[in-house]
Amino acid sequence: MNREKTLYPVLVNGKYGYIDNSGTIVIEPKYDYAEDFYGSLAIIGVKGQRGYINTNGEFVIEPRFKEANLFSEGLAAVQIGYKWGYINEKGEEVIPFSFLDAYDFSEGLALVQVGGKQGYIDKDGNMVIEPNYNYAHSFSEGLASVDFEDKFGYIDREGNVVIKPQYLIALDFEDGLAAVELKEGYGFINKAGEIIIKPQFDETDDFINGYAAVCKEDKYGYINKNGEIVIPIVYDDIDMLSEGLIAVLINDKWGYVDISGNMVIEPKFDEAFEFIDGLAFVEIDKKIGYINKTGEYVWKPQK
Repeated sequence: MNREKTLYPVLVNGKYGYIDNSGTIVIEPKYDYAEDFYGSLAIIGVKGQRGYINTNGEFVIEPRFKEANLFSEGLAAVQIGYKWGYINEKGEEVIPFSFLDAYDFSEGLALVQVGGKQGYIDKDGNMVIEPNYNYAHSFSEGLASVDFEDKFGYIDREGNVVIKPQYLIALDFEDGLAAVELKEGYGFINKAGEIIIKPQFDETDDFINGYAAVCKEDKYGYINKNGEIVIPIVYDDIDMLSEGLIAVLINDKWGYVDISGNMVIEPKFDEAFEFIDGLAFVEIDKKIGYINKTGEYVWKPQK
């Protein structure tokens, strides 16, 4: 089955271009700013304006936005002046520029800010959940975390309270569980609001593919959905699991371990990020490069 190659942004002599996963430049460095490709489009910047290119380096939407988000469910939030609106993949305005802030569509709804409050619109721009919240999250698995003045709870797509406000912090549902903070620390609940993993952590991320990063006493590791520690909580920092490997920080240097905690790539990087189609972005001495899953450079660090 043929599919488009993944392309990766690189910086050469102050301009951004893109390489493929063999390290070959396929889009010449000519942009002032560049993000990863997601699907067939990437956000780039020229003279302070954001636009979108395809994998051939052709402008699909000319740079004319102050800020631009990725496309999600066929629409992208973009900013002109001080207001946000939404465009389609032809660059046409489909929801007017009337919001102080706007987020990606998720499950048919998008979180927007009107005045000092946040609410949710549909793809026609109709406000379907009134902006009554100081802070809110996008919908995930049918529920959204929202702030009821001093505590977080969860609402459904009709705006009904499903899990009553009781948490200091409440994150998104992923894999059927959500991380919440109570006075005892962070734990995980299910969609009935039942505690599945008791509050005990200082920090935690969402579950992804059955695993979640957690922190205790400034050290990081991973647990599974039973709350069992699968990677010891011994690292100075930790990144997300991607393609079977996890970036970990040891004595100010980043390396990679597998899900069993075995060191696969020795710590030697100043920064290290997740693997995407076999390559990971790394930084040494403020120079950026890409490595494969054996730790070999596909693109050697350069400015």
